[in-house]
Amino acid sequence: MARYTCKLGLAVLRAAGRILVLHHSDPPVAATVGGGMDESRVLRRAGWAGAASVVLLVVGVALCAPVGVDDPGVSDAALLKRLDDGAWQTAAGIGLPVLGVGIALLLWFAVGLRRVLERLSGGDPLAHATVPAAALLGGLMITGVSLSVSSAFTAWSDEFTLDPDTARVLGTAGLIIALTGLTGGAALVAVTTRIAQQARALPTWAVWVSYAVAVLCLSGFWSGGMASVAFALWLIGAVIGVLRAARQTPPAPAVRAQGAPAPEAARTPPAAATD
Repeated sequence: MARYTCKLGLAVLRAAGRILVLHHSDPPVAATVGGGMDESRVLRRAGWAGAASVVLLVVGVALCAPVGVDDPGVSDAALLKRLDDGAWQTAAGIGLPVLGVGIALLLWFAVGLRRVLERLSGGDPLAHATVPAAALLGGLMITGVSLSVSSAFTAWSDEFTLDPDTARVLGTAGLIIALTGLTGGAALVAVTTRIAQQARALPTWAVWVSYAVAVLCLSGFWSGGMASVAFALWLIGAVIGVLRAARQTPPAPAVRAQGAPAPEAARTPPAAATD
């Protein structure tokens, strides 16, 4: 499955390159004067936000994972020792804000991906589903991780007596909620794949592999972590595709400043005086 998901990332990259063909015939124009931010800059910033989100999501989950309790085979003594470890508690306290920033950047990237899909599809409303899908993924992910590390934060206080079984229940519930958030990832993959399929921007094998990744994301808890890996590889490919689209997108048309003469008038010499 890892080999196929790598091929999927390359296919998304190829699809983004084909998106650019739709606009390659447009002649380059001067930068906007007094107007809004041009499309190329918007997509470039969204692409880098997506790249940063992948890094921050991985770092945030890694910092919070040691105090997450989802393995029923851990003894009570080992579990309580892990949850009462000050270093791991501090790491989890840092990991949650990092995870939150990563999710915010993921939403920024989803906005840029939506713009690329709108250009590819000619304004298909289905492209607007990318942002809610990313919000569902991020919302359930941070909720699940917060629930999973709640026992470690509780252990900071001397007013509570930590119960190992309660910690296991909270940890398992947090894991299930976080993995359920992959339903948002499945929607994101499916929408992107459907629009690319309609535009004939992906080969047939890549389309079916993409749909397989979407189904794998829907399996959530039962995938044993494979869904998270597959979606991460797909997301990396989508980030690269958006960055390539930004690099080859022509800048916005120039807007004449108020009171400035028209280009034709500026080049016309004054008429000679006549008797």
